[in-house]
Amino acid sequence: MTEIRGEILQALRRAGDRFVSGEELGQRFGISRTAVWKHIQALQGVGYPIEAVRNRGYRLREEGEELRPEAIQAGLATSVLGRHMTVLETVDSTNRYAFAEAEGGAPEGYTVLAERQTAGRGRRGRPWFSPPGHGIWMSVVLRPTFPVFRAPQLTLMAAVSVAEAIRERAGVSVGIKWPNDLLLPDGRKVCGILSEMSAEAEEIRFIVLGIGINVFGREEDFPPELRGVAGSLAQPGSPISRTALIQGLLGRLEADYRIYQNEGFRAFREGWERLNVSLGRTIAVQTQSGQKIGWARRIDDDGALWVETDEGRLEKIISAEVIFDPGS
Repeated sequence: MTEIRGEILQALRRAGDRFVSGEELGQRFGISRTAVWKHIQALQGVGYPIEAVRNRGYRLREEGEELRPEAIQAGLATSVLGRHMTVLETVDSTNRYAFAEAEGGAPEGYTVLAERQTAGRGRRGRPWFSPPGHGIWMSVVLRPTFPVFRAPQLTLMAAVSVAEAIRERAGVSVGIKWPNDLLLPDGRKVCGILSEMSAEAEEIRFIVLGIGINVFGREEDFPPELRGVAGSLAQPGSPISRTALIQGLLGRLEADYRIYQNEGFRAFREGWERLNVSLGRTIAVQTQSGQKIGWARRIDDDGALWVETDEGRLEKIISAEVIFDPGS
């Protein structure tokens, strides 16, 4: 979603039940009424319920699409996650904000959501495109009791939780690319998961689990470098409620987190394998020591990926980036 499209959406949200004319929007954003109409059509095309009435203007019919703590919490089936919540209009990074709050004593389950991130981050420090109204940019504070060595597996568990929530609440089947990227059937990425930990010796103080989901947006709404690589959940004629998706996501995540605390990743290995798109194919893995090409055989109970090289040697990969179709 382009920046101006997101601003138009926010203007309609702030207007509530009032119609906003194309002329007013055009003057506010320095564009023509024809340009406003094209942006409105694009927003309608990805599921936003915008009403257009001649001589009156435009109105967002469903206020529920604005992220409001009280609306989200009213439908939550959780006892901890999301019960303390902050929703921000704009933030540099929900993970940074949540980390600072956790340092200050924020309780387990504290959740930060933002309409827009100016410096959202993915794995390996990559920027995450997160314009206003485009998706779900969320971070959750966890204070687990398991040992430090189990922390990396938490993101693999979260990938299963998020994939199931997306299927249940958005009706979209996504696959997991090891370790925790979620892809559409055509291979475009719709979700990334990033965890950051504070620990002392062998004791975890807290973990911030960040989840970014592209809910809305057409290919042309993404920056050129992401077109064909990034995708979104919503399709024309199939509107998605971000509020309902967040509620389902937090509910699934809390239930799975309880199981993970007691049983570890082995309880989710079968679910991860069922949803995965990495195993059984030739891949390249980019590690700190270089690139390795081989056949992705399996993952183990620790969440590590086992790759068979061309020489027939099995190698255990704990942390790396997977590249499909190496050399193509």
